[in-house]
Amino acid sequence: MQLEMNNRQAGLDEEVSHRAERQLRLSLSRFIGAVSRVRVTFFDVNGPKGGLDKRCRITAKMKTAGQMVVQDNGHDYTEALSLCLDKLTRALRREVDRRRTKTIRKNRIDINYLSII
Repeated sequence: MQLEMNNRQAGLDEEVSHRAERQLRLSLSRFIGAVSRVRVTFFDVNGPKGGLDKRCRITAKMKTAGQMVVQDNGHDYTEALSLCLDKLTRALRREVDRRRTKTIRKNRIDINYLSII
């Protein structure tokens, strides 16, 4: 699983960046078979004014097909990342469970049907 963090706009320091990367790898380690690439982007929505303005967006590209995009806001970057990771792990768990329990469609003709004709 490739991990790409884009924090140029947000101006994160190294400690927060390393902590975020460690938290990402730990949270998504059980989905390593389903996810090929994860891109995390941090934004400071309204600058130094304060408030609920730190945004995190995570884009996870699935190995089979498609991608998932989740985002959330927080008072600081670690809170925004934590909320975003909760959303992403729930969505990935639903997707993996759905694919696991999905019945495989039969591509053959039923032999009993042919004997009736």
